[in-house]
Amino acid sequence: MDLDRWLGIERDSLKDLERIVNNRKVTFADNMDEPVHRWFRFPAGFSAELVRKTIKVFEIDSNSIILDPFTGCGTTNVVAKSLGINSVGVEYHPLLAWVARVKTYWEFDLSTLKGRIKNVISKMENEIKDRADKLIKELHSKPELLLKCYPKHVLAELYAIKEIIEEIDDEHFRNFLLLALLSTLRDVTEVDVGWPYILPKKKRKKHVLPPFAAFKLRLESQYNDLTIVKLKLGDKIPKTMIYEEDTRRLTRFLDRNSIDFGFTSPPYLNNYDYADRTRLELYFLGWASSWNEISDKIRKKLIVSCSHQAVEMGLPEGLMPSDEIEESVREELIKKSRILNKIKRTKSGKKDYDIMIVAYFNDMLKAMKEIYEVLRDGAYFIMIVGDSAPYGVHIPTDEYLGKIGVAIGFKWYKIYVIRERGCKWKYVANTGRRHGVKLRESLVLFQK
Repeated sequence: MDLDRWLGIERDSLKDLERIVNNRKVTFADNMDEPVHRWFRFPAGFSAELVRKTIKVFEIDSNSIILDPFTGCGTTNVVAKSLGINSVGVEYHPLLAWVARVKTYWEFDLSTLKGRIKNVISKMENEIKDRADKLIKELHSKPELLLKCYPKHVLAELYAIKEIIEEIDDEHFRNFLLLALLSTLRDVTEVDVGWPYILPKKKRKKHVLPPFAAFKLRLESQYNDLTIVKLKLGDKIPKTMIYEEDTRRLTRFLDRNSIDFGFTSPPYLNNYDYADRTRLELYFLGWASSWNEISDKIRKKLIVSCSHQAVEMGLPEGLMPSDEIEESVREELIKKSRILNKIKRTKSGKKDYDIMIVAYFNDMLKAMKEIYEVLRDGAYFIMIVGDSAPYGVHIPTDEYLGKIGVAIGFKWYKIYVIRERGCKWKYVANTGRRHGVKLRESLVLFQK
């Protein structure tokens, strides 16, 4: 391809991308009407439609491999699979990695699956009541949060369904059922278990379905969605690999220069506790039973993005940005960290934002270096990120990550502002600002 034509295609692609971003359909809420994406609601995500359109803009086809290095519940991977494209997802949060793996396993024979669902529902209809009656006596040993969120008869029925599911030998079928049950958890309680906070004392609904009825609806929806996506794909189902691994160590399990396109949304630097927000599900599965366990097993391993991590990981005050961080960004981080350190001493909460912001960019530097290594030359890489203003000190995350990316080798970066953020609180709505700073969510485009 001659250079003039190539440059023309590049310019058209960037214009198309700008038009897509201006449409503003970019949040996870947009996914709730989409097959498979709606199997598990985790709002710390982004729009499947944005991924889909971006893949088309850059003409990524079935001969390509797409990477999402912070895959969460697998939005990018589900889109890639539905378009017939092989993909890789990397997620260090064990529950989210598991959800992504279940959502991207479409290799079921549908007629066999339908029969097996019918059989397990029949078994549950016959056995749930007796099992629940026995399990209700054992509920005192369950985490206190679960006991606060559900009446005993409801919680016992949920555990009875889980008990029957766990007796199934076929791992893929068992996981398919278990995900339907997990998604039922927030449907069958009358207290507020919305995102991001669980508030057992706050009533949310006057009437909810019994667990088994709600589970059957979820299961039916999952089966119907699978029918839809498999019908569109035909017999050729692309490969999806989901790794429960650390993106800061990508080259330990992915080949260098092997990825054709990357799309991700890394953790936002907004003090959102990605480990704690799945507490209800982790407790119910038995993967954790306390805050300390969640911290040890999950929070300490993730990219630092909340002040709790700084304390729990023993990170010191005065933590310095890596010498490899681009010089102007490094100087800004040192300056703002010192300002935050002074401010926190005047606050009752004394949140360690000063340590958090430095640790975050140190972690993201490591991740971006690894991402750079696994991308092919010329490949595009997209990040959806939000800025933040801890204690009113603005951290332009998109600009900092863009400069860091160029410093480690990317040819260039371009920022597309998607939307303003933080306007749902009353004091923000009146001024258009939070902490006196106008926040935004951006798409940052890189090319290797």
